Amino acid sequence: MVSFDELANQNSWWGDALNINADGKIKSFDSATLKWYPRLRKYLDLDKDVLYSIRGPRQVGKTTLVKLIIRDLLKERKPFDIFYYSCELVKDPKELYSILDMFLQWSKHQGPGRKLICLDEITQVERWESAYKQFVDINSLRNMTIILTGSSSWDLKHSIERLGGRKGEITGEQNNKILLPMKFAEYVKLRKPDIYSKLEGMGLYENQKRKEAFISLMGPNAYSWIDPLLPFKNELDALLDEYFITGGVMSAVNPYINNNEIPSATYEMYLQLFFGDVARIKRDEGTSRKVLSAILNHPHSAVGWDRLSGEAGIPSPPTVMQYADVLKNLFVINVYSGLDQNKKQPKQCSEKKFQITNPFFFHAFHGYLSNPAGDFFQQAKAFLSDSEGKAALAEFVVGDHITRLAYNFSPSDIFDQENFVFYVRNSAGESVDFMVRLPDGFIPIEVKFQNQINSSDFKNIEKFERGIMVSKDYVNIGTAHPSIPISLFLLFI
Repeated sequence: MVSFDELANQNSWWGDALNINADGKIKSFDSATLKWYPRLRKYLDLDKDVLYSIRGPRQVGKTTLVKLIIRDLLKERKPFDIFYYSCELVKDPKELYSILDMFLQWSKHQGPGRKLICLDEITQVERWESAYKQFVDINSLRNMTIILTGSSSWDLKHSIERLGGRKGEITGEQNNKILLPMKFAEYVKLRKPDIYSKLEGMGLYENQKRKEAFISLMGPNAYSWIDPLLPFKNELDALLDEYFITGGVMSAVNPYINNNEIPSATYEMYLQLFFGDVARIKRDEGTSRKVLSAILNHPHSAVGWDRLSGEAGIPSPPTVMQYADVLKNLFVINVYSGLDQNKKQPKQCSEKKFQITNPFFFHAFHGYLSNPAGDFFQQAKAFLSDSEGKAALAEFVVGDHITRLAYNFSPSDIFDQENFVFYVRNSAGESVDFMVRLPDGFIPIEVKFQNQINSSDFKNIEKFERGIMVSKDYVNIGTAHPSIPISLFLLFI
């Protein structure tokens, strides 16, 4: 049985609120050259009786975010109303329940204030949801906000779905939050606050204004959005080159900025944690490695399950499909289906485009699969020195950003990227890289990260009422089919 001393050891602020500053995650944050406080904090209402889960890929900073939330809240709430517990050593649901009950009874004796309960790495406890159900059934969620994080995003997502009626649904809050590496606009804010202040002055910090601006890019009002940013393009291009290396993952950003390199140990740590998550959900590391290797063979093109199965050396296409779904739920890949333009739905038997979600993740997997004994950072630089490699990452980044764009337009706990972002290819072989579903219709987006853009490059998106060409450098705005450099385009997402 866990003792109260063990609870107190993880909640040093109960003795003195300032003790939070000695926490390891807080000290690392405070000592870092660059500090990122994710925008996700704005979407957690700690004054509501609700359960939040925070999912996301490895090394993105979920625990650090929770500790930062606690430090901020200590400025306005009593220390004994705030509880944090890392569940990595919790044996079973019975022990988890006793921990929750011990805290709540003690805290209520100290005062009646609103409680914040943060359970970190909850997915380390098998059948944790049974303890949660018992706790809420006995105590209710009244006057409590609960935040759960888990390294196994797959487990956390599916377990939360089984908690109907105990998540604070009456509040109308979305329970499932996803913490992803920073978007390019956030990276600009981190690296060049003076440039980002220009974006703030234009209102682009606000989600609603940014959505309105994005739609305005496909029309005569684009000048009012693009022209003010053109003087900063060279600096933005340089920041994008950094983003193509670091992916906005803070464990990579700070060493890169400080030393102009990323240690191989940083990549290896991500890989160890990722494959640990694969094992935790009872999937085979070797099979996941084979599927990833086959996916990396097709950075631009769509591929069928049979071919992917053959290249991976896995006889069963359904097995490859299952592993691709795991990779998607662990935030490693985005999966794009072909769009049936008549039904406005994914083609049932279409080939899929598979793309790694983040440049840092890509370099980790690419280095591991191509030369695990090599220097991962030097391999990343070599990959980006090749124009085709850099063009592939540009397309990956655009795809991931427009997936986030689609979510911002249609936020939901049941949002599925595969129902909102597609590719298009007709019987003549004509294609469009992405087709994003927004509330007022579909928008085709073509990525041409190349030195020259010709009128013929627009022919496929011009078959639609509107669309965007994302270019390397070429600017041509004021029409329904503008060309916008990628370093500017990403700022509107």
